[in-house]
Amino acid sequence: MIPKKLKRKRLIAPWGFTLVELMITIAILAIAAGIAYPMLQRYAINGNLKTATRDIASDFARLKESALAEMRMYQMQINTGNNTVTLQQCNAQGSPCTGWTTTQVKNLSGYANDIVFDAGTTVTNCFFQTRGTVTSGTIRLRNSRNSTATITINFTGRTNVQFNMQ
Repeated sequence: MIPKKLKRKRLIAPWGFTLVELMITIAILAIAAGIAYPMLQRYAINGNLKTATRDIASDFARLKESALAEMRMYQMQINTGNNTVTLQQCNAQGSPCTGWTTTQVKNLSGYANDIVFDAGTTVTNCFFQTRGTVTSGTIRLRNSRNSTATITINFTGRTNVQFNMQ
């Protein structure tokens, strides 16, 4: 038999939380959410700019590929006034083109309402020739945080995208 002195006392654990513990936990979570919300909002605004830019850059590759495969000229019109991109194909194969058919119109407000074409845009009509050459130039987009995205197009239709995030 073990003497009473050597027996361990059993601790009784409380199975609930006190009101003070609960309030401290809620306060810590509120502070963490207050710090995280602006960062998440900035991330979402800049993410929309990246999505719009990558979509336009992918249109260059698609239109160049279509021009080569179909022996048909394609055109991308950038309208900086109403922030739209119009994709068109030539009505006839070969070159020169006698008329254009609009295949798609993209509005930048479809990505986010704060994305616009910036003054740095140097190309407004980009032609995709049947031999694979493209009108070279620069397209710049900007959002409400003044983050910018620049698409540089060279003569062979290759694009380079650079982001300057704020």
